[in-house]
This record gives sequence, C-alpha cells and structure tokens, in this order.
Amino acid sequence: MICGLSFLMCNAMFAQDGITIQEDPKVSLIMDQYLKTNRAITHITGWRITIITTTDRRLMENTRSGFQQQFSLKSKWEYKEPYYYLKAGAFLSRAEAAATLEGIKKKFPSAFLSVDKISYDEF
Repeated sequence: MICGLSFLMCNAMFAQDGITIQEDPKVSLIMDQYLKTNRAITHITGWRITIITTTDRRLMENTRSGFQQQFSLKSKWEYKEPYYYLKAGAFLSRAEAAATLEGIKKKFPSAFLSVDKISYDEF
C-alpha cells in the first residue's frame, strides 16, 4: 500500500513539469497598469518635527549644526519664500513623532510637528 502511494506521488510530481499556465491578456494588462501606478508613488504622507522657521539662512544653518550635535535624527531644510524650514525625522505615526518631539523641545522650545511628504528610503 505504501509503495503504491509513493508511486502515485512521484507520478504527480513529474506530471507538474508539463503544466503550463496561460494568462488572459486582460490580466497581464491590468497587472502592468498596477505595477506602473505603484512604481510612480515615491512618497507617503507622514510626520516631521519642524525645528525652526526663519527668514535668516545663517540662523537656520547654525540651528541645524547645533541640532545635529545634540540629536541623531537626520535633518533637512527647505526654502519656501520667504522662509527656511529646518525639519528633522521621518515618522509614520503622529504618536511616534510626538514622543520624539518632547525630548527635542527641551533644547528647541519652538519645535512643532508638521505633516510632510516622506520618501520611502527615509525609513
């Protein structure tokens, strides 16, 4: 009985080599569109900590230097006329960002949370 069962299993395994699956062209088209759409999405909405907002670039650069010496979070700055924004971190949840903000506010009391676009490679 066991010998016959193993013979059937071997035949079933070898029979799988001859299986071919033909995909409907509509399914291929839909999958190609799905992949194209999702590859175009490079950012998600998340949270950052805005350390300072100022019109003085030197003040922003000095603040960035001081921040980097005290904290290990990555920082970046943006310029949207007439303001420079120094932002730090990349958080998916507001709660995680708020917990980090509490420690930062001890050294930078004007820091606050802000919604921002975050690249996938920042996580």
